[in-house]
Amino acid sequence: MSEAFTVITPTGDRPLAFELSRKWMEHQTIKPTRWIIVDDGQVPMVLDNPKEYEFYIRRTPVSQDPKHTLTINIKEALPFIVGEKVAFWEDDEYYAPTYLENMILKLDSYSMAGIGCAKYYHLPTGGYVIHGNMKHCSLAETAFHISILPMIQKFVDRGMEIDWLDCNIWKAMGRDRCNKSLIFKDNEKTLFVGMKGMPGRFGIGIGHRTNSYKIHDDKNRSKLKEWVPEDYQTYLDILLDIK
Repeated sequence: MSEAFTVITPTGDRPLAFELSRKWMEHQTIKPTRWIIVDDGQVPMVLDNPKEYEFYIRRTPVSQDPKHTLTINIKEALPFIVGEKVAFWEDDEYYAPTYLENMILKLDSYSMAGIGCAKYYHLPTGGYVIHGNMKHCSLAETAFHISILPMIQKFVDRGMEIDWLDCNIWKAMGRDRCNKSLIFKDNEKTLFVGMKGMPGRFGIGIGHRTNSYKIHDDKNRSKLKEWVPEDYQTYLDILLDIK
């Protein structure tokens, strides 16, 4: 697959998580033409040995910034998109090596694609949950065709909190009969895990709240090994460092 496409990652003050994110990107079976990284952390990032596809934007935080700036950072990225396909990629998640290949391929047939019944894992406690939602997906596991960029731009310009942003984008797609959207499950092979509890700036989604994981307990880390078979040892090594 040689077509041009873009990946967008808002980030800031999560150095450990972002370095892992770079590792997961390097493992992808297809690489983006441009990976737009928008950093608004109090401490600017320094990309060691940047890859040719890494496109770094420094957005200096200002006093008028809201508590959560994910939407503002996405707005910064949109003018720099290249190609006809775009995937969101959040800095603190786990992406399996075939994640981008699967998402980008689905945009041959759909205007937007995302993973439903998402898996979330809280690394410090071993808690995990599979959300039953098949009505919309988080932006972290969403990709879209450039044809619907005007609709996404409209919601981004409204400055919505990120939980509302992803919900409204998916609702709008459901009402739009001209565009097709797909929400699919990655049951056969996990493509995405919301990996929460990493050091750094606290996020907005419910996955960051420890009370979201009371139902399941994975102290022996068997679920982590099941969901992240190629890379679970990386997380176990990190766990030793953050305890």
